[in-house]
Amino acid sequence: MIDDPSAPLLGRAPTNSRDTSPHPSKQHREFGSSSFILSSESAPLLRHDDSRSISYGTEDQRRPSTSTSRSAVDSEDPPRRRRRPSWPINIAVSSLIAAVLLTLVFGFAAPSAVKQYAQEAAVFTPQKISIDSATSEGVSVRIQGEFLLDGSRVSGALIRSTGRFATWIAREVETSDAQVDVYLPEYDNVLLSRASLPAVKVNIREGHSNYINILADLQSGDVDGIRQVADKWMGGRLTQLRVQGTANVDIKSGILKFGSQIITADKVLDGQDIPHLPSISVTKLNVHENPWKPQDPGIAVEVAVNISNDYALSLVIPPLGFDIFVPNCIPTDPYILVADMTTNEVNVQPAEPAYVDVSGIVRHLPSELTEACPGKKDSPLDLIISGYLKGQKTIIYVRGADAPSSSTPAWMVDLLKSVTIPVPVTGHDFGQLIKNFSMSDVHFSLPDPFAEPGSPDAQPKVSAMVKVMVDLPEEMNFDVDIPRVRANVDVYYQGDKFGVLDLSEWQPSNATRINDTDGSRPLLLVTFEIKDGPLQVTDNDVFSEVVQSILFGSEPVNLDLQVLVDGELATTLGQFTVHDIPAQGSIDVKPPFGSSIGGLIKPKIETLEILHTTHSTVSLKATVNFTNPIPYSATIPYIDCLLLFNGTALAHVTGRSLSVVSGDNEGVSIEALWSPFASSGDTGVIRGRELLSSYVSGWNTTVTLQAHEGSIPTLPDIGRALSNIQFDIMVPHLGAPDDDDDDDNDKNGKPYFIKDATLHIWSSTAVFTLISPLSHSTLYINSIDATALYNHTEPIGRIDYTNFPFAVPPGISQTPKLPVTPELGGVGYDAVRKALGGTLLMDAKAEVGITLGEYSTTIFYQGKGIGAKIRI
Repeated sequence: MIDDPSAPLLGRAPTNSRDTSPHPSKQHREFGSSSFILSSESAPLLRHDDSRSISYGTEDQRRPSTSTSRSAVDSEDPPRRRRRPSWPINIAVSSLIAAVLLTLVFGFAAPSAVKQYAQEAAVFTPQKISIDSATSEGVSVRIQGEFLLDGSRVSGALIRSTGRFATWIAREVETSDAQVDVYLPEYDNVLLSRASLPAVKVNIREGHSNYINILADLQSGDVDGIRQVADKWMGGRLTQLRVQGTANVDIKSGILKFGSQIITADKVLDGQDIPHLPSISVTKLNVHENPWKPQDPGIAVEVAVNISNDYALSLVIPPLGFDIFVPNCIPTDPYILVADMTTNEVNVQPAEPAYVDVSGIVRHLPSELTEACPGKKDSPLDLIISGYLKGQKTIIYVRGADAPSSSTPAWMVDLLKSVTIPVPVTGHDFGQLIKNFSMSDVHFSLPDPFAEPGSPDAQPKVSAMVKVMVDLPEEMNFDVDIPRVRANVDVYYQGDKFGVLDLSEWQPSNATRINDTDGSRPLLLVTFEIKDGPLQVTDNDVFSEVVQSILFGSEPVNLDLQVLVDGELATTLGQFTVHDIPAQGSIDVKPPFGSSIGGLIKPKIETLEILHTTHSTVSLKATVNFTNPIPYSATIPYIDCLLLFNGTALAHVTGRSLSVVSGDNEGVSIEALWSPFASSGDTGVIRGRELLSSYVSGWNTTVTLQAHEGSIPTLPDIGRALSNIQFDIMVPHLGAPDDDDDDDNDKNGKPYFIKDATLHIWSSTAVFTLISPLSHSTLYINSIDATALYNHTEPIGRIDYTNFPFAVPPGISQTPKLPVTPELGGVGYDAVRKALGGTLLMDAKAEVGITLGEYSTTIFYQGKGIGAKIRI
């Protein structure tokens, strides 16, 4: 009987062994993830979902209190947990012990009908499975659970009736000690495991609950065979598995002995019978200098791992050793060994996660880890680090190695060495890795006009000192230096990309480890200098908008940066390169001025030299002093701009090999081609005369500089983009070298083309002192049609001169005596007579024909407050 004290490995049942529950089959199903149901020989471990209640006559049927308590606890588990299949328990233990044992007990001691009844009606519910101890060949497993026969599970009425009658007659069945071998028929019939079972005595009357508590020895089988199955399972390729159990067992019932029987049972596992891999999560990662051996240059790694355990399994795992591998360039390449790790003793509790502390040393980085993959710039290490920093999941591989403790069984070490386990490690998304990005000493260089189109020299260039504040991962607790960096920077404005800053050339850098302002996080301050980094403009419209916002806006212009950084890292383990580390940053460019840029430039012409003339053009060279109000410098190999007056293009202004610094710039040489007709036709000729007239008359005159498609010959797109930007510049007033001390000449602080005049009354002639606008060339006056005015409106006299051209050399010169036709009898003439011997202020209006080399034109001059000396 089951309560016989001679059966030491069986739990003692209560005095009344009948279960009082009217629905025993339902109650068994409520054992959740810790239960399984043995239903048939073809599927002995599948759960039976028949919810029909069963009754066993008028007898009270009670379960042992232990079983009842377990059922009550487990029935409160969440539905998700109850539905989860307990495959490792069903196969690793139940298939090896309970399923084979129970099938064999009935299968060879009774007619075939009774055998079928036993196979279909047997229900075994494991309550706890624990590893009692490890042996030199395997483990001792303690199995606690509940066994009964449920006739309602039997499909055939005749078989059900026959079985109930036979089991009522037999009452008890007892097996001898037995050895069960489990094979894998589909894998060359390799031995999966061997179980040594003790003698078992059970009550086989229907509905009677038997509490099972046995200690079985399990031995691992063929390691190669186990590895084949494990590899397919961990790779997600195991969709079906057939196992076969074989045993030689003595069976008796009461005084009847059936002798030794060789028993075989098959099981095909598929679908939900095959378990999922346990979820593994890394809860702590700490990487630091080796504290155990300071003289050892290795890096210590400490990891805390959480491994899910959904099953009623408890065991103590001894200290183990593992080798850690990472993926190679391609999946078919051998994994790369990077570290050796050890674990402490782990206590696994039923249906609770297992927490494992792992520690190890990375002594060096293998060359195959840091070398670029064939045909690529990335190395395996690059892929791992970049994925980790992006918060992506990286797979590392763990394989057993020699154990750190002699207490670890050799078979366990051999088994672990034969299996490689993939472990997903999810990195941390560090958000904006670059916490602060700033540039100083910015220098812009325009493209070389003679460079090959599309080459780096044909792009604008940027030089600057860059400071980058890198938000280090908290897990990095070891010194790191970054001696060199390079990057590709995508530049955005208001979400639109307009350019790529190519920093693909290695730049030397310095890295300093500091703390955040609040001391909460470690930071790495990296400084490096950009030297002539090409800026490729990809969207001319957006680029034009950016330049206009910087030059004429009043609010800071925010430029967003999307960066892929390559860094050369120097660590305790050596020096290596990582590629394409993502970073984000932004630059606020404060507009240095508003729309008054022209007034801030303050140009002044130092020298002006005529180089060549034609009948419609003048080629000239000038030396200019001006102020650059922008806090940036620039190198300009070549640039050409249009000179506009009142919206009409009149000339081309060209700069070659210019070096412009922030602040005052002196002696800057530029060239210009005055070509009003070629630039704008007849309208250009008219506007050109108006500009020259305004200039020689001393008026406040504004001209406009504007880029065009040919401003930068190698980059017409940039020229078109910049054509939307115009600079208004005040034309400097006409001056002469020695006129500063003559207060009479410059009554309003503005020197004029006509410095002064002398009017001879008797000869009716006048001589004018002129200030030439040219410092090196002589121009000629061909004709004059002028009127002198007193008090702005009263005529004094008229000059109509067309005789002979006279020269106006550089500097100050006098005209020949010009005939004057006086306005006799007028108010103006009276004023002249009264001023005889003195000076009279008068105005002048004149059309003057001039010639400069081959170029001729007519200008209109208006002068006010000219001091005229009145002589006899």
